[in-house]
Amino acid sequence: MHAELTQLHTLANLYGIRTAYLDMTNQTRSASAESLLAALKSLGAPLANLADVSSAIKEKRRQQWLQPLEPVNVVTENEILTVNLKLAASDLNATVKATLTLEDGLKHEFLWRIEESSIIHSLSIDGKPYVSVRLYLPGMLPMGYHRLVLELPEQNAEALVISSPLKAFQPPSDQKLWGLFAPLYALHSNQSWGAGDFSDLDELLRLTFKQGGRFVGTLPLLAGFFDKDFGPGPYLPASRFFWNEFYLDLQTIPELAACPQALTLLNNTDFQKNLNELRSSNHVNYEQQLKLKRQVLEALTDCFFKEKPPRFGEFANFVKKNPRLAEYAAFREAGEKYGINWNRWPEKALNIHPDAFDNAGSAARYFMYTQWLTEMQLANLTRKAGEMNSYLYLDMPVGIHPYSYDVWKEPDIFAREASAGAPPDPVFTNGQNWDFPPLHPENIRRQGYRYFIDGLRKQFSAAGMLRIDHLMNFHRLYWIPQGIPAAEGVYVNYKADEFYSILALESLRHHSVIVGEDLGMVPPEVRPMMEKHGIFRTFVGQYELIAENQLGNIPVQAAAALNTHDMFPFAAFWQEQDILERQKMKLLNPDEASKELEQRRQVKKTLISILQYRGLSNDLEQDTEATLKAILCLLAASPVYALVLNLEDLWLETKPQNVPGTFRKQNWTRKTALSLEKLQKNKDINQFLSEITHLRKGVNHTK
Repeated sequence: MHAELTQLHTLANLYGIRTAYLDMTNQTRSASAESLLAALKSLGAPLANLADVSSAIKEKRRQQWLQPLEPVNVVTENEILTVNLKLAASDLNATVKATLTLEDGLKHEFLWRIEESSIIHSLSIDGKPYVSVRLYLPGMLPMGYHRLVLELPEQNAEALVISSPLKAFQPPSDQKLWGLFAPLYALHSNQSWGAGDFSDLDELLRLTFKQGGRFVGTLPLLAGFFDKDFGPGPYLPASRFFWNEFYLDLQTIPELAACPQALTLLNNTDFQKNLNELRSSNHVNYEQQLKLKRQVLEALTDCFFKEKPPRFGEFANFVKKNPRLAEYAAFREAGEKYGINWNRWPEKALNIHPDAFDNAGSAARYFMYTQWLTEMQLANLTRKAGEMNSYLYLDMPVGIHPYSYDVWKEPDIFAREASAGAPPDPVFTNGQNWDFPPLHPENIRRQGYRYFIDGLRKQFSAAGMLRIDHLMNFHRLYWIPQGIPAAEGVYVNYKADEFYSILALESLRHHSVIVGEDLGMVPPEVRPMMEKHGIFRTFVGQYELIAENQLGNIPVQAAAALNTHDMFPFAAFWQEQDILERQKMKLLNPDEASKELEQRRQVKKTLISILQYRGLSNDLEQDTEATLKAILCLLAASPVYALVLNLEDLWLETKPQNVPGTFRKQNWTRKTALSLEKLQKNKDINQFLSEITHLRKGVNHTK
């Protein structure tokens, strides 16, 4: 049995599966044979049980050596491209013709004499000797995505060459900014329909700018299903390539004034009654709000396609320039007819043509039209932000809905027989299953990372700063194969340097700062790689307090905040309500809650003495507001690049927006206690924000 396990571990290593990892208590957790076998199957390994491992090892090694070039090669600025070429030893005296096609279409051709290259490795496959040699490309490459083709004696080999800057876009070293964070759905005004829209986001940007802030952060804005099984969570989008029409402001759509059907709906008594009920609720009712919005949007769609107003040509060009759009719209139409689980669709429904514009059904036309509207409203919003020298801080989720357009369109780049998640920790003792298929580490490379690149570009079209959710997935991701409990999952490796090179290149091209979410179980290699490539860290004050760091070491290249969307606000933290609430939800047992309370009180005592020593306040223990302001002033006076203020902390909100590991109806639905109108008139909050601006401007930046 020991020999079989040794071979199984060998095969796992060949496929990039880690056979053990250190958990949050620094204890080694070894993967079971059952978990390793299931993970190997989900990666496409040719085996059914342990008896097949030996032959699978031979086949994997054979595949590796019969692939002359790695599908992706990376070169950074001021370096010469080197590639490792595998070929039969009998071809060592051959001359290889290489054609390098640059991103702009310019071609360079040159010859390599293999015998002049150094052999770095050799192996016998099926009794035939193979060698690996290292080739050097003469000259420096411009930044971009290039194609390298080698004409070999028996075949051609092709690879993507990514020539990237070492670091992502870096803002001026003396910049120290602050901004407000709020989920867009939670915002509301007198004009909005019971949830925030793009005009509300615009208003929050203006309010922030007026007080000296430079950005507004929010949760992912990507298209969603809002289905009952998965809920309205923004981290399982229906696609990475399309925005969410839920956030449209209908009042600003130019076609509204000329569409009698839409105006009649808006003026209908029952319609207005339903709308007022949505506005008066403390929680967002996605289903009902989207139902009302869709009635008006469908009327607008009908008017638009029937009347073909002057903007119709602009719309048609938009559809033409976005080849995925007509197909996505037809996909969503089929989903509404047959259900979102496309695995259960009839064969005829799967036959969707990407050029289905002219023959589109009414639902498909709706999705095309509303996507165009979201693009226009977001573009207008980002333009206005630019005029104020401000920007949006957006969030790129690590996952995608299992029934999304993306998985339907590109099934090979996802490991559909596994789910991503997280291993057991002190809070989630049974691990977490996040219910989305992970990217296949090799198939995404064979695709040239096109999916990842296009998803980034979508975000950068609106984001001046972008948060990368769970950045550790560039290095490794916790996989839970089908039939395996979440606690028994395994880590699967990815090519981190390739992800970073793409991130750096796209970030520089779009002049957008990258913030990596490096929270939780962070492998030791992650943060040095972030620093090397200029990826800003995530600094969360309440985590640091729990860790008894007392906010001591705030990194300069970071986005600092007191909490995240997955945490209780500061007031609940300081008043210890979060511990009691988590105990009620059975996320903590009584002993764990007691230990956490004891630790929290010691942390609070120590922090108070530090704040008093620095002269930030006097009597803090019973004054939550004074403590909050003192800590935020401490962060504002630090040299950290971006200070992110949770809007709800400013009025001492205690309820969270989301509690991970639970399926509460309140998750992702709670509106802010203050409307935008009340926020504008709140003198105390606005005065404090002005103080934050003063502190941000008054610090001498030092590296």
